[in-house]
Amino acid sequence: MSTSSTTRHSPHRHARPGTTGPYRLVRTLPGSVEPPLLDAAQRAVVDHPGGPLLVLAGPGTGKTTTLVEAVAARIARGADPARLLVLTFSRKAAVELRDRMAARLGAARGPQATTFHSFCYALVRAHQDADLFADPLRLLSGPEQDVTVRDLLAGQLELEKEGRPHISWPDELRACLTTRGFADEVRAVLARSRELGLGPDALAAFARRTGRPDWGAAARFLAEYLDVLDAQGVLD
Repeated sequence: MSTSSTTRHSPHRHARPGTTGPYRLVRTLPGSVEPPLLDAAQRAVVDHPGGPLLVLAGPGTGKTTTLVEAVAARIARGADPARLLVLTFSRKAAVELRDRMAARLGAARGPQATTFHSFCYALVRAHQDADLFADPLRLLSGPEQDVTVRDLLAGQLELEKEGRPHISWPDELRACLTTRGFADEVRAVLARSRELGLGPDALAAFARRTGRPDWGAAARFLAEYLDVLDAQGVLD
């Protein structure tokens, strides 16, 4: 009767020499791909000669594929990749676009692909007034804006207690100033006003025309909010 034994070795004994130290992770781009087969609608977009073009498409219908092929077609027709700009909404989508364009065109030929927010921020940074802003402008994040708005609203109550109110919110709203729901409503008003290009004066004029004291209070709040952003050197 014979016996056999199995020796279990630690995986560390099989480590290859020269692998000690920190690991370096390298992001590998996908390999080159063949042009996909496009349907008639996609082909019409890719062959569009130039000018504005609105394309309506739902999820999973091939929007990214069409966009990549439209870029490839323009470059094939002689367009300079440096003069092409591809914008999307999220960082994840921008990364996917860059990867797919690199696979389709080659890493050195792909145009700039980024988010709307990143491009606009870079544009503001490039043209900011050096006399007004000594330091680079910073974008206010959503959570930071929420904290700023709630702090300013809470400060209104403190000023009222000290007899120094400077924003007269209607009585039916004063009890709501410190609630998250009211802060969200105020943020929505600020966002809509900024979207429409309405400053405090224009918003106050609208409040007077419509007889809305709540909008008048919102206009004064907007003025204070903008003063705080200017003091902090940030943009919303």
